[in-house]
Amino acid sequence: MATFDPITRRLRRLFAVLDTGEEGFVTWGDYERIVDKYMTGYALAKSDARIQALEKAYWAQWLGLLTQATPGQDRLSQDEFVAAHRAAGYGAHASHLLEDTAQAIFNILDVDGDKRISRDEFATYLAFCEISSADAAIIFQRLDLDGDAFISQREVARSLRAFHLYNDDLNTPGGIFLGVH
Repeated sequence: MATFDPITRRLRRLFAVLDTGEEGFVTWGDYERIVDKYMTGYALAKSDARIQALEKAYWAQWLGLLTQATPGQDRLSQDEFVAAHRAAGYGAHASHLLEDTAQAIFNILDVDGDKRISRDEFATYLAFCEISSADAAIIFQRLDLDGDAFISQREVARSLRAFHLYNDDLNTPGGIFLGVH
């Protein structure tokens, strides 16, 4: 059995989360399910600007992955998905994709609009993700990089970048925003 580096292992876990139908492929429909989960979990309408921003961010991410795949494809196998993520690199030219996703997620979780996610707001998010309250404190602490008892948009963005890049931690907390836990 092949041993994969931590980033590949995390991306394979992300693939498994996205491939809810277990067809062995990820499609745009799998990303739409994420958006739908936020709509349902936060009782937001499709027309809500926060949902539209999230959908737009995921759409841009999806198109970015497809540009790394065989032309004409509208679905990616696990190996193609991992290779496309690695080829996208999320470096300087593609960092806006993760930033846009982080901003959209942050804006949904920041229910009171005070530009920070409180423990209670984060607990609401974890509840709809079906993550135990016992794990909530640990995850929150790992995301709260500056220790101010809130999660900022910058901390969400940093955690998403850490999930995709340069990090040997298999359980990097940024995966929580992608459904990987």
